[in-house]
Amino acid sequence: MATTDVQTSPRQDRRKARTRARILDAAEGVFSDDADAATVERIADAADVAVATIYQHFGGKDELHMAVVERAIERNEHHMLAVYESAAEPVEKLIDAAGAYLRFHLASPQMFRMIALQQGRPTGEVANGPTATVVTTRVNRMTSALSGVIDAGVAGGAFRGVSSLATARFLWGSMNGVIALSTRPDPLRLTAPELRDALIEGIELILEGLVTDALRDPDGRLARNLRERLHSAIGNAEPEPDSQQA
Repeated sequence: MATTDVQTSPRQDRRKARTRARILDAAEGVFSDDADAATVERIADAADVAVATIYQHFGGKDELHMAVVERAIERNEHHMLAVYESAAEPVEKLIDAAGAYLRFHLASPQMFRMIALQQGRPTGEVANGPTATVVTTRVNRMTSALSGVIDAGVAGGAFRGVSSLATARFLWGSMNGVIALSTRPDPLRLTAPELRDALIEGIELILEGLVTDALRDPDGRLARNLRERLHSAIGNAEPEPDSQQA
């Protein structure tokens, strides 16, 4: 028997998209709270939808988890690639990228933990499983883009000769480590002002060791305009109003 494609109206498509987004929002919270205890039933309850509605959009818990992680990565890329592909100078891109990464964390802390800290992942999920493979591939792509920014800075004489990939990995890891301190559940947790101060001081130290004399003031310090740009990028970083729709 021949099958007939079901035609849907734009209004129905929008309603379906809103329902899917609500399910993903709920799943994000459930996986972040306790990934091992996450069930389709708990996610349906958090989203205030029927279990059957979940299965109209996703094949089950594993597919839901994959969708949540992919959405987190896409939002992270939205923040970062806009910086890497801009017309700014390489050193400005490094500064702006730090601000963009902080904005991603502030806008989507649960998603940040999923990507950067591998939290919100069921313990039974294998290290080389589909979700881990997606994360590895996409993070490597962003690291490669950051490495390209560093290569451009070296080629243009703004940065001293360094291993661009190793430097990119350190920058990504150091940002994750400092931001992770603000998520600790104990007295070692950094407050928002402490987090910003630590990032500004740390990034300035890194740039001091990376830039050539072309980007230094007469006293040898990182150029004042770059220090001011760094303070603005980190100090004024706020979640974008439409970040949840990015």
